[in-house]
Amino acid sequence: MLLIIAYVCYSASLAAAFISPSISSTTAQHRVSKGTLFITNNRKKHRGLLRPLTLKDDDDDEENAPADAIGGNLVSALARLDEKWELARQADGGKKIGDWNILDLKEDGETTPEIVYLLEPSSGAAPSCVIFFLGGAVLGQFPHISYSTFLERVATKMNASVVAVPYEVNLDHFSIAQRAVSRMKNAVIECEDSRGYPAELPKYAIGHSLGAKLHSIGIAATGIGEELSGVGFVSYNNFGFADTISMARSFAKEMDIGSNIPGFGAGSMPFDALFDLAGMAASAVGLEFTPSPPDMDRIVQTKFDGDVLKKTRMFQFEDDDLDSTKRFIDCFEGGTGTPSVSYLPGTHLTPVFLKLGLDDLPDEAKGIASQVTGGFKNASFGNEENLELLVDEVSDWMLGKSANDRRPARKQIAGTIDAEIEE
Repeated sequence: MLLIIAYVCYSASLAAAFISPSISSTTAQHRVSKGTLFITNNRKKHRGLLRPLTLKDDDDDEENAPADAIGGNLVSALARLDEKWELARQADGGKKIGDWNILDLKEDGETTPEIVYLLEPSSGAAPSCVIFFLGGAVLGQFPHISYSTFLERVATKMNASVVAVPYEVNLDHFSIAQRAVSRMKNAVIECEDSRGYPAELPKYAIGHSLGAKLHSIGIAATGIGEELSGVGFVSYNNFGFADTISMARSFAKEMDIGSNIPGFGAGSMPFDALFDLAGMAASAVGLEFTPSPPDMDRIVQTKFDGDVLKKTRMFQFEDDDLDSTKRFIDCFEGGTGTPSVSYLPGTHLTPVFLKLGLDDLPDEAKGIASQVTGGFKNASFGNEENLELLVDEVSDWMLGKSANDRRPARKQIAGTIDAEIEE
């Protein structure tokens, strides 16, 4: 829920600013050159260093808009957790087996960091495969925090290395995908050249929500699907901007998002005005993601062939109104094949599970967290039982097992039918 609310609030701020003309640029301006991603004969020299990064912590602004109070605070909270994670990592002496580490992939002579987060097997053994992960909007900027539990558990089951590619959200999904593909390629070079990974190591692409769409763009633009051992889309999302705003408004009211902000609870004027502003601005300037939902449908329809579809698995949750799995599958109706689908209990944010002690939180947040949790010393976000079912299903897919329907309602219906037959 926080993921989509934060994303909408970020997009609303862009809408209010009437966006940059470059956002509506044509698809031709964002094409990634077709070619192999993981076969790296002509390698550019670059340094892949495990190194700390200093996060800029902007001064609090008392005049922040309500949108910033929701979306901005989520990013700020994750950034502070990331900062504490980095400080703890340095205090423990840097790299430890089984921990996340920062891999800086910038080319020689460049000054801007090009980072990915690398998780290697906790056993210390050579990995059996590599997973390239892209998270959803906002939370995908800090994958080693937001998706840590999910990815660590899959990595442990599969003895896998995970390369989690962070990104900042904007409306231009082509440019985000292009940069993600570049980082994935450089991560392969670094892991093979400096860490001894064999070139034939199986590689998987897994994405959640917007991250699944970004992987789709990368696969369509570069033709790398044939080099991947598997493609996993968790809660694939291809919603348009206006639909995202409409859905976020209803979800926010259901969850009473913003009730802890004076004068900003669900149903209040500032609350409704935020979404009204975003909706009006989107309509006024024709605001839409690039590629738009119809364009994205055409891209996957023309670029995903039967071979890629055979190794593509969709993971769909029972209570997920932000899922576009059916829309993706409908693109291949009457074609050469369709992806397999695993059905699971849970919501759009099932892959996100955070379990924190109050000591893990920034000092300014401890008092509020203590009140929210009723004085408990630990707090968690997410459903661990549903997460574990997702971990099992993803691991089974990577092992070549068929898709399952793990939804409890379906099992109950099947049991009822069996009982009636026996009578």
